[in-house]
Amino acid sequence: MLDTPQIFLLIDLNTFFACKPYEWLEFSRVGRCYVPQVVYEELDSWAASRSESMESRIAREFRRLMLESDWELTRSLISTESRPMTRRARLALDVRNSAEDLARSSIGRLVVVVSNDRALIQQVQALNLENLTGIPVSTLLAWSRSKRQPPIVLQHLRSMQTHSLQLLTAGSSRPGISRLESPKSSPRPVYQKSWVDRLLPLLIILGGLAIGWTVAHSLILKNPQTIEQK
Repeated sequence: MLDTPQIFLLIDLNTFFACKPYEWLEFSRVGRCYVPQVVYEELDSWAASRSESMESRIAREFRRLMLESDWELTRSLISTESRPMTRRARLALDVRNSAEDLARSSIGRLVVVVSNDRALIQQVQALNLENLTGIPVSTLLAWSRSKRQPPIVLQHLRSMQTHSLQLLTAGSSRPGISRLESPKSSPRPVYQKSWVDRLLPLLIILGGLAIGWTVAHSLILKNPQTIEQK
């Protein structure tokens, strides 16, 4: 059975203003939390100011959270968009780019962008990445409290598991590399000797005996006395 993919939460700026600081701690129940570098810089600039505005107070709470929790920052990506844009639109574009980069570098994990910016969520969905989706803050809070995954999250998780299962099945069904067997050498043909080949050694032997007998007979005829004396 395949394990459920790990959840990565990418928190947008407006999320920190849509809920209480103590509720931020509930996010970690759902998954590993990330903050885009551009969001961190925005909050850090507010926290450094001497203002007592709501934004500054929340920014200081965020700074404390980053020191005490295991939340992480994503790298800052330089946008190539050259059109004149509002600060809010530029921030949303940077968050979208950070979400895409995190998803592409985290294969096997589901990246969930948490934002109340509907346009941003639509841009995230338009990327059509299997391991990237987005939800509003209220959905995340309900998820962390009930431990029931939202339908959009379930859909992506099941799609990822199906894809992983297909890859495993395809890998296990591949035929193994069979070793090439060396062809068996055929037995050498037996050379059948003809009757001439078989008779030739006998003729050679007989010829040798005949020559030997002829030589011996000629010697006896030439020296008959020597043989009689013996």
